[in-house]
Amino acid sequence: MEIGLTGASGFLGRHIIEQAIAGGDKVVAFSRTPRRQIQGCVRTALFRPGLHLNSLGAIVHLAGESIFGIWTKAKKEHILRSRVEGTRWIVKAIQGAPDPPKVLVCASAIGIYGDRGNEELTERRTTGAGKFLAEVSQAWEAAAQEATTAGTRVVTVRIALVLGGKGALAVMQPVFRLGLGGRFGKGDQWMSWVHIRDIANIFLYAAKTESLSGPVNGASPNPVRNSEFTKVLGSLLKKPTFCTVPSALVSTLLPEQSSLVLDSQRVIPEKLLTSGFEFQFPSLNEALRDLIKVKS
Repeated sequence: MEIGLTGASGFLGRHIIEQAIAGGDKVVAFSRTPRRQIQGCVRTALFRPGLHLNSLGAIVHLAGESIFGIWTKAKKEHILRSRVEGTRWIVKAIQGAPDPPKVLVCASAIGIYGDRGNEELTERRTTGAGKFLAEVSQAWEAAAQEATTAGTRVVTVRIALVLGGKGALAVMQPVFRLGLGGRFGKGDQWMSWVHIRDIANIFLYAAKTESLSGPVNGASPNPVRNSEFTKVLGSLLKKPTFCTVPSALVSTLLPEQSSLVLDSQRVIPEKLLTSGFEFQFPSLNEALRDLIKVKS
């Protein structure tokens, strides 16, 4: 299959390219800076309005402004606009193509559920309201669903906390290695996570599994509480985890972004499990042991 990929130069994009090539697929990258060719891709095209997607088997859409950084009004507008506008470019290209992609697999996020306590969140659960990330994800998914008017199957992958060599784990490790790691608040909030290789595989699996459509939870089947995550990471690094970051402090310093670490989201990938998807790293201990290269 020839797969179009936006956000190809990013952390997740590069893993998708590697796994696609290993599986015998070809990848066409779409980038805002196409002069910089992306390794492994058959070609790199400009990501802009008026895209040409004809004859691609699938399009995987990851591109969007990073949520990291201070959420100023301008930053929030850019986060939302970059996702919705980019998705609309793709949808218009699909609708205008003589031979459009059979499937659009668009990124989304588990933030769409909001703060849900102990509730198990399968794809059948309602989405949240009133939180910025929930509203962004809802708008992103709604824009992607417009591609169904062209007969294209649409899958929106709601991505959990991705554990890999970059991203959140890369920020956590130095803190934990100094013995300063600890839970956020009471630590009883549920954390849903996924290994980088599993989430890359989920996108490719969604592209090729015709029975999948609509929202799909891109998370390990075994979410953990924040206190357990802290304990497992500290244990593997052989460091104490006595520190606690009070909820009030996080909420005061980062009023909106505090949801990233304080919201409880117990996400279950029901659609993936029902369809037969097999996780390489279903447990947190396995995932962290692989990523930080702990010796037995």
